[in-house]
Amino acid sequence: MNKKMVSGWAVGATLILLLAVLYYLSTGTAPKTGPSPGTAPGAPTAQALPEPPAAASTQPTPQEPPAAPGIAPAGPPKGAAPSPEAHVTVPPPLEPSQHYGILAGSYKKYRDAARMLARLKKQGKPAFVQRDPRDLNRYQVWLGPFSSQNEAREAKKSLQAILKKPLKIEPIENPVPK
Repeated sequence: MNKKMVSGWAVGATLILLLAVLYYLSTGTAPKTGPSPGTAPGAPTAQALPEPPAAASTQPTPQEPPAAPGIAPAGPPKGAAPSPEAHVTVPPPLEPSQHYGILAGSYKKYRDAARMLARLKKQGKPAFVQRDPRDLNRYQVWLGPFSSQNEAREAKKSLQAILKKPLKIEPIENPVPK
């Protein structure tokens, strides 16, 4: 076989493996395959058996957990005494929050930004690295988030003595996780 054909087979096998892994990660189960060579052609396999139909009842039974975390079942199970702890409140939907951060530095190389981040973390400061929204080739090191401007000012004073460079307090927005 020539090199192109061998590399084509390797790419194909890699893609199939990648698709199987993605399927497993998205469903939490391994993909179903055909019968193994050791089974008879007409014999039913565990994978070929139809799945039992889902229960038609929407109310959970005492053995079932609630459908979604943080949501209380529609009512108590039959025959159970109501308990005061059974009431679960649903948290309000998450919204982006406005906080303050201190821009500790902007770097062209991620390695330099990571060094500054490690230096700040070593001092016990809350810090993170993000790409500069105006120039995606630069990395910014931020301290925070701080809930108020006064809290950010106090952190700036203590940090400015250590870093010996001008620091800038700016509003930052914590994104909502999806």
